[in-house]
Amino acid sequence: MFVHYLRTAFRNLKKSPLFSSIHIAGLTIGIAACVLILNYVRFETSYEDFIPDNKRIYRLRYERISEDGSAAQFASCAPPAADRIRGNYPEIEAVGRLFQYQTVVSRDVNQFMEERMFFADPEFLNIFNIQTIDGVNTLDEPNRALISQSIARKYFGDENPVGQTLKVAGKTAYQIAGVFQDRPQNTHLKMDILLSFANLLDLYGPDYQESWGETGMYTYVRLKEGSNPAALEKQFVDLVNRECPWLEEYKMIMLLPLQPIRDIHLNSRFMQEYEVNGSAETVDILRIVAVFILIMAWVNYINLSTARALTRAREIGIRKVTGAFRSQIILQFLLETAIIMGMALILAVGLTEICLPGFNHLTAMPHHTIWSPPMLGVLAVILLFGILIAGGYPALMLSSFRPIKVLRGKAGSIPKKIDLRKIMVVFQFIMAILMITGTIAVYQQIQFMRSRSLGFQTDHEIIVKGPRVRQDDFNERVMTFKKEFAAMPGIGSVAIVTEAPGRPVYWDAGGIRRAGEDLSADKNYKIVGIDEDFVKTLQLDPPLGRNFSPDFGTEASNLILNEEAARFMGFSSPEAALHQQVDYWGELYTVVGILKNYHQQSPKIPFEPHIYRYMPKGRGRLLQFVAHVQSGDVRQSVREIEAKYKQFFPGNPFEFYFLDDYFNQQYRGDEQFGKVIGLFAMLALFITSLGILGLSAFMAAQRIKEIGIRKALGADMGQLISAMAGGFARLAGIAFLIAVPLIYLGIRHWLDGFAEQMPVTVWLFVPSLVIIGFVTAATMSAHVLKSILRNPVEALRYE
Repeated sequence: MFVHYLRTAFRNLKKSPLFSSIHIAGLTIGIAACVLILNYVRFETSYEDFIPDNKRIYRLRYERISEDGSAAQFASCAPPAADRIRGNYPEIEAVGRLFQYQTVVSRDVNQFMEERMFFADPEFLNIFNIQTIDGVNTLDEPNRALISQSIARKYFGDENPVGQTLKVAGKTAYQIAGVFQDRPQNTHLKMDILLSFANLLDLYGPDYQESWGETGMYTYVRLKEGSNPAALEKQFVDLVNRECPWLEEYKMIMLLPLQPIRDIHLNSRFMQEYEVNGSAETVDILRIVAVFILIMAWVNYINLSTARALTRAREIGIRKVTGAFRSQIILQFLLETAIIMGMALILAVGLTEICLPGFNHLTAMPHHTIWSPPMLGVLAVILLFGILIAGGYPALMLSSFRPIKVLRGKAGSIPKKIDLRKIMVVFQFIMAILMITGTIAVYQQIQFMRSRSLGFQTDHEIIVKGPRVRQDDFNERVMTFKKEFAAMPGIGSVAIVTEAPGRPVYWDAGGIRRAGEDLSADKNYKIVGIDEDFVKTLQLDPPLGRNFSPDFGTEASNLILNEEAARFMGFSSPEAALHQQVDYWGELYTVVGILKNYHQQSPKIPFEPHIYRYMPKGRGRLLQFVAHVQSGDVRQSVREIEAKYKQFFPGNPFEFYFLDDYFNQQYRGDEQFGKVIGLFAMLALFITSLGILGLSAFMAAQRIKEIGIRKALGADMGQLISAMAGGFARLAGIAFLIAVPLIYLGIRHWLDGFAEQMPVTVWLFVPSLVIIGFVTAATMSAHVLKSILRNPVEALRYE
């Protein structure tokens, strides 16, 4: 019996090659799109999965909350926290710290700026399971280092690096104790070099290690099985209050929250994040898109299957008359569905492999094995549910035909069942409208942000990173280099700044308030060190009041605020802040100028309160040169700048970037999201067109005689087209009415993540309506015109 059903199934597939091809094509595209998206979702949600006991590992963060509710929330922690909790809480199994150290690393002639280098606590290696493939995995002694395989190849080539040395910051030689495997991409901590923590203690001294006001120490804890992190956080409140009795005087609250490391990549947006994290919202949207595209493919299959019901009605009637049970007919149709689903699944696997490199490039996702056991399980679920859902309804509907009516030629007596098909097509319309409009909204918002003034000049602005390897006469070299840099041909002006626009300001300071206010008014501000040429070089609006100038001998005790800082400090207006005094850690500074707000980063991020201090030589490692390169041979100018830089700062690699290129990178994440949504919007539109094709075929078959009667009674072409296409127009209109409020609410929610928001007008929705209308008309035209142009005698000859 099964073999007979199998033969019949293949016979029916061959009998209608067009419909079979459409079935398989729609399902193949739907499954492949679903798999590609879910593979991306799996990667984004797999961060830290490779670390044993990752569910018990937490990042210890640091927060300061002022009396007015304003908070400074850090991804890092205060340096003393780890020592205070180590061994004092039975719930804690291990505590480990990291401190990022970006500087020049060299071996012979090879020298590079390394940004993925950390001082690491010995316990950190145990918490994160850092295992060496050569040498030992310990950093118990000073001047020891562990390096990744990539760094080993970079500096030592084919040599064995264990026992050899690397020079860090041009001074300290670190002996390579071991080589560890390159860390996978799905981790928020991407490490290349780990240095002995003992060297950090020597570098920064005991004051930093005991300061509860400092940050920058990434601290991780592993809890014992069954521990309650929320209860432990409450115990940390008592610890902080014991260690920091001055908090009561400042009317400030200090917290040490425990953040699961598995949540960091998708749900962490704090100050001093190690890298730009992903977005849980984006992952949720893509997960929904994957499911709906798959459902749309199944809906398309159902529509096409039910559209073919009339052509198979007599077959079913004869089978029933000859003794076939309904269960046998259902089994036959489910088998046909299983064959089509299986063929589509095989083709989808091949299509996924073909598209995967391009999709990975589009999403900036590293290549990895897609056919893991979880993804194979997903394919099995897709196959099973596809057979049951997509094949179940057509099987039940077709098997319900009454043989007497069928053999009398009345198989079309199922008018009420068309409602479900209409609902399914409306669903497809809604999804297509949502995705098309969403894609348009993403691109319009990006263009809106690009059109907004950043508040400064980006074109032809070059940023040269300051040197990390420094000679004893470093300050003099900086000043002389700046002077000669500015005098070079093609250079307009040069400024020194601790953090140029385009990157977050990592220098922050609390304990700042208006002079005369009590300690409870202390707030946290972003601090930027600048020189007198900063405003001119970036072509900022002249400050209200005055700019810094070396002509004044007291600039070290003066400040410039931006408008947001003046507001945040409680002044009624920028003018009111001028010439007022600010209590900065117990010292009084005078406000001599107010700068207009500018976007330190993308317009997506709100203005932050900035305090500018006069620092013509930078501040320690915080030093960058900003220069305006005039039009001409920019490449030649860069070569000349590099030669001058290496002359003054030997032993330092020359690193630079152009400000406009750097700012364009700020939009990359949103652009990628828009491209991904746009790609799957096109696929959803294609699948929708197949659904329309199925319904138009069904309606054309059902209304052949109606069209014949209308033509015989004198209906013209326009009336016939209106009669046939009116149903589709109504379905599209219903879908549009349902989709518009949904997409409006969704876009408004998405825009809440942007400081600068585009206006949402009715014109945003018009393109999707036009596109849907055009695709609908183009898809159904063949069936409609064929029915209209048919000779009415052929349709009515049996009446």
